[in-house]
Amino acid sequence: MILLKKQLFSGLVLMSVVILSGCTISIGGGSNDDKSSENAQKGESQDNQSNDSSNNEDNSNESGIKDESNITEQQSIAMAMLDPSVEDDIVTGDELLSGKYTQTFGAGEKKERNIDTLELAESPELNKMKNKPNGMKFYSLNATKGSYATIVGVNKDEVVYIKTQSAVQDFNDVIDNGTVDRLNIADLYKKYKDNRKVSNVASKIEYVDPLPSSDDDSDEDNNSNENVNSDEYYAKVWLTALPSYRNMDESEMNAELEFNNLEGEYLNPYNKANTVKYPKGVYRLAGYPTAAGHVVYKNNGDGTISIYNVPSHFHDERWTEDDDYSQKESEKILNNPKVVKLYDASDEQIERTVKMFDGSSSMDDDVSDEDSNSEKVTRENVIDKVESYEGETLDTDKYTFKEPEKTDEGKWGFSFEDKDGNLAGSYIIDDDGKVTEYDEDGEEVGSGY
Repeated sequence: MILLKKQLFSGLVLMSVVILSGCTISIGGGSNDDKSSENAQKGESQDNQSNDSSNNEDNSNESGIKDESNITEQQSIAMAMLDPSVEDDIVTGDELLSGKYTQTFGAGEKKERNIDTLELAESPELNKMKNKPNGMKFYSLNATKGSYATIVGVNKDEVVYIKTQSAVQDFNDVIDNGTVDRLNIADLYKKYKDNRKVSNVASKIEYVDPLPSSDDDSDEDNNSNENVNSDEYYAKVWLTALPSYRNMDESEMNAELEFNNLEGEYLNPYNKANTVKYPKGVYRLAGYPTAAGHVVYKNNGDGTISIYNVPSHFHDERWTEDDDYSQKESEKILNNPKVVKLYDASDEQIERTVKMFDGSSSMDDDVSDEDSNSEKVTRENVIDKVESYEGETLDTDKYTFKEPEKTDEGKWGFSFEDKDGNLAGSYIIDDDGKVTEYDEDGEEVGSGY
């Protein structure tokens, strides 16, 4: 088709030369310079378009970017998506246009994904990032090429892609660890300003509702010098996240609390290839029994904490069976904590709560920590251990639970069936009271106390 256009165009130019020359110019003796001059008079833009098309079939002035000073965010991102330098890291423009891309997981497993539009969800938390480029807005994307979250940032100068498995607090951190791609918009414009794919890709990039914003009512001078590694501080965190404990009397506060550093651990430990890792500074306060609650948080150093909505159990089977769900929910949880002002607890409230950390609440005064934690598992209390793990009583209306039996290893266990008599799952309880839950196929689905 391009060849035919060139032949037709050349014929038109030749006829024009004949008509305009009259008898004074010899067709046979006309030079190449004469033809070039006539071509310029008849339509320089048409000639340029023909030349561009011969070099790149995707080029078209009519659908390219006319004005470098008015490039939109979507056009900038679209040009970046067409650049081969990032094709291994992000969903490319060609993949977006085709509606399919391949995601690779940690173990090398590949899965084909469908995509109709690339969704940009602005994140208030990401836009608080320290040392970010001037004027840059960050967006969370709905599609990623690997077992990580993909973040795109854009300003008037560059497009930035960040691949991360944890929340990003400081732009310098991703520069140092090499998980960022930076593309200069001026360079992209030179390469793709006439490429018709830019407008096609840009039309499939959509803004969606921003991610939930943080509370902005914090007092920056509140407890900035407080010892964040003290039981008193943990008590404030607990009372902030779980307001129901604020007005409990001492006899009701019969749980025991445990503190854990979560740095480097997987948010979903049951699907490690499709989740994210906790960054530095994220901790958990967990109640025992499990029904007492838990809180996953980060101290922000300004009188506020970020609370992550991490489930205490991963009973929803999508966490283990739906890789896409696990990955996206993990990213959503980690990138969008709720930032709240630390509760201004009274000395009495703090004192009551602190006792939960050492097991010395009033109803346990005569029992030491060691005795409490080392309660022997028996036939009589094994159901209590499972209900503590579940956080609720066993559903005897839905399931039939078998009598607990001791295994060859000295552990206790029992299975349960649905009302049709089909095996629905089982529990194994260790000597220390740890419960491991299995599904009907014998696959582990959860564990805890």
